[in-house]
Amino acid sequence: MSAEPNISIFEDSKDFVSYSAGTVIFRQGDRGDAMYVVKTGEVEIKIGDQVIQTHGPGHLFGEMALIDNSPRSADAVAKTDCDLVAINEARFLFLVQHSAFFALQVMRIMADRLRSKLPQA
Repeated sequence: MSAEPNISIFEDSKDFVSYSAGTVIFRQGDRGDAMYVVKTGEVEIKIGDQVIQTHGPGHLFGEMALIDNSPRSADAVAKTDCDLVAINEARFLFLVQHSAFFALQVMRIMADRLRSKLPQA
């Protein structure tokens, strides 16, 4: 599991969707109309059969397709039974406009992911 910052503001959310282990949440190439925060369980991000990342409670995923309106770049599959908070574009824009902390956390997570792709010096 990655050590990226957590988004803790959703941990008490009553607005979540449950997925059983093995369920595909979205597929590479799908239209990205929401990002997700893991409330419980774990989600794998995969390209083909290769696991790129594993996300647990407090981690978000799927934000890139929501932000830049491009198709999903990978599959997301429930590794375990999990509960996810879905954040559509309207909710995302509201959160960014009304919570500098949320916006900063999303930017930190994206920066962390980009830095992890850079060659190590």
